[in-house]
Amino acid sequence: MNKNIRYILTIFMLLAYVIANLKTTALASSNDPVYDSMTLPSESLCNFMISANRDYGQILGDTTSPDAKTVISMGALYTTSQKKLPDTFSVYLGKIKLFAYSASRNRWIVLDYQPYPSGIYLYTLPWSNTKIKKCSKISYSSNYAKIDLTAKEINNCALHFWGKTAFIDKDDYLYYACAYDFWVSPNAAGKLTATNGIDIKKQNGLDGVCQLYSSRGLSAESWTKTHWGHNVPTSKYTQYNTSSLNELYVTGNIEPNLFNGYKDEIVDSSIKRVSITKFIVKNKALYIRWKQPPASITGYQIQYSTNRKFRKNVKNKYVPKSNKCSKKISRLKSNRKYFFRIRTYRKTGTTIIFSKWSKIKKIYIS
Repeated sequence: MNKNIRYILTIFMLLAYVIANLKTTALASSNDPVYDSMTLPSESLCNFMISANRDYGQILGDTTSPDAKTVISMGALYTTSQKKLPDTFSVYLGKIKLFAYSASRNRWIVLDYQPYPSGIYLYTLPWSNTKIKKCSKISYSSNYAKIDLTAKEINNCALHFWGKTAFIDKDDYLYYACAYDFWVSPNAAGKLTATNGIDIKKQNGLDGVCQLYSSRGLSAESWTKTHWGHNVPTSKYTQYNTSSLNELYVTGNIEPNLFNGYKDEIVDSSIKRVSITKFIVKNKALYIRWKQPPASITGYQIQYSTNRKFRKNVKNKYVPKSNKCSKKISRLKSNRKYFFRIRTYRKTGTTIIFSKWSKIKKIYIS
């Protein structure tokens, strides 16, 4: 009996050792700052991050909304939880870059590159009821901005900053990433927490649609750090060569001939409408089929929602091939009724012309 007990205890000890080592390995740095930005826990946390349970980077949204037209890189610095800032100190913000993975080019490209943020302001907290305040003293050099602050000035505020907007090419851009350089004066080292994110905005570049992701927190130090973030799922990180962003951040310039946005939506009622012919549910996915129209087109737009009038919870899928007549839709929720419609589109330069929407088809996902 004693031998059996000793044997069982030995097994438990071995299991505990393996689990402890697995945990240590999972949290170890990969020596790839881009990868680590969404897989490692925060170096430091502010009160806002603690209340929002944001120890790790999180993918929050996507670009499927019809209102999603532009994208912008951004960052923020907060007072680190349980830290007291000196009466006066300085924050330095260096270059900020925005990237997208281009399917047509089969590589990452630079959408925006600024030597320092184009906008730097103080935002009162909480974010749900924020007010904007100008920083009292900002000076600029050729490759960074210096913000002189007081503890009183930043109390209950975040130092928020951003690059410049770029247009979203939904037919080409699959994923996004951004990075910026930052550091602080020695007396503020270890007392500020930096975050990183990307905002999706409407055509005017001002009105928000959603936040693409939130990053982990990095501790601000007196030496230069680069803060990364992206929305590439960990399972697809290698497939899309995401680690190449490390070099692109150092050497890459803005991609020439970037997509510069579609003009106002044009609907041509003379274009023959396409209609959904069949739904097939297979392996927890929905397959939609339609008949190819005789007219010359570029592709199709599929829209679906749990709302019959498509006023909320609207998702869009684009099929940029005229000869393809089916589309797989995944991640639909069970025990829900979904409404679908489809239309064709034709691209000419930056102009896109749509047909009218098809009749709405509904399906219940059991």
